[in-house]
Order: sequence, then structure tokens, then C-alpha cells
Amino acid sequence: MPDYTATVTRDEDLWVVRISGLPEHVVGTVDYVHFSEIKDEVPEAIADLTDTDPEDFTITWRYEFDGEDVTEDVLEYLVAEEEFRRLQSRRDQTRARVLETMRRTGVTQRAMADVVDLSHQRVHQLLKGVDTPVPDGRRGRRRRTPAS
Repeated sequence: MPDYTATVTRDEDLWVVRISGLPEHVVGTVDYVHFSEIKDEVPEAIADLTDTDPEDFTITWRYEFDGEDVTEDVLEYLVAEEEFRRLQSRRDQTRARVLETMRRTGVTQRAMADVVDLSHQRVHQLLKGVDTPVPDGRRGRRRRTPAS
């Protein structure tokens, strides 16, 4: 199975990924505006360049900032961030279950708020299923006023 090395650097306002190990005469440099695009799009770019599927090769990631190899730190952060998101999702699911259990057993929203360390207003929103962004940047359902 081929292994390609993707070296991520910063150049001006772009993230530049240089891919080595590609067939001769294939240019393997791709620019991205956002760092978050790299993880999903580089395998697709390699697949396009090599006319293969992303499952048919591996990628060794390298991160260099201002000429310094910071791969270990970046990879450690990316792993920690993924773990944090998984735990956050698990926390949200567990919180929803415990709030529903407390509602079913007659616990007040203020007491529920104390258990999950949120405001009683936020508990009310969670129980109502209100968690969508509104234009002013806050979360929750917009209330209509006679003027709107």
C-alpha cells in the first residue's frame, strides 16, 4: 500500500500542503484557506491525483511552522480535540437523558439546573429542544414581538 507524506505549512494567508511520494511529474501542492479542510480534502486530492481510492493508501502527516517541525504537538492536539468532541457529545446525550428522567420524576427545572450546573433558563431551553442559532448570535428560539 503506497504511503504519501503530506507536509502542512503556512504561507501568507493559506495552508499549503505538499504531498511527496506521488508518481513522477505529478505536482502535489494544494492550498487551503481553513486548516479544518485539510484532514478530509487531502486524501481526496491524493486519490484524484493517483486515480485511486483514499482507502488504497496511507498518509504520513507532517506539520512545519516557520521551518520548525511541530508534528508531534499538532497531532497530539488533533487527537485531544477529537476526544474532547466525542466526550462533549456523550455529555450532551447523557445530560438530555438525565434531564428527561428528572422531568418525568417531577424534579423542578431549578433543581435540574443545579444537578447539571446550568441556568434554569438553559435547562428550560434544553427540555423544549430549543438549541438553534438566531441572527443575533445567541442560541434559542426567537420570540416574535408585535413589531417583527
